[in-house]
Amino acid sequence: MTRRLSSVVVAALVAGALVRPSPARADDLPARNQALLLLRVLAYDRNLAQRASGAVTVAVVFRPGDRGSEDRRAALLAAFEEVAHDVVVAGLPVKVEAIPYRDAADFESRLEATRPALAYVDPALQKAVPEIVVASRRRGVLTADGSRGLVEAGLSVAVVAQAGRAGLVVNLKASRQEGADLDAALLAVSEVIKD
Repeated sequence: MTRRLSSVVVAALVAGALVRPSPARADDLPARNQALLLLRVLAYDRNLAQRASGAVTVAVVFRPGDRGSEDRRAALLAAFEEVAHDVVVAGLPVKVEAIPYRDAADFESRLEATRPALAYVDPALQKAVPEIVVASRRRGVLTADGSRGLVEAGLSVAVVAQAGRAGLVVNLKASRQEGADLDAALLAVSEVIKD
């Protein structure tokens, strides 16, 4: 049975799942929890219907040839695919794509072809964040990671761990530049970076 992530359900889930985050990485959280939380974030994007066409596509962006990055990609893909069988976001089914990051031009081309609503950026791509941010803003793709540092570097959302629980860090300016309009209810339970 498919569950719909309505705003009422999402509010209850977020209130129960989030705490103010610490600098810890999301690596301490199971991939399935990260996937569920990021889909909840998308449910709070008032512009999601404009950014998603027929389905909510999530791209997992990784560095090919980097064993750690490829392992994290596999875990996140499996988690998003598992969750996609059980939930819809804003009445839309969830699709998952893997996007290898080779260079800025190839990445933007892949964003144009897949049209994801969310791109989860692997931490192995830290040095490529400036190029990723430029492309994601041009293509209206919300970016996410598991690191507060990458949100401070320009990504929009980080899922971080604190004492085994999940928390969110949101770069409000970046999320708006990527075309998202995150609801105040989500921002109220997140650490918000406003610069």
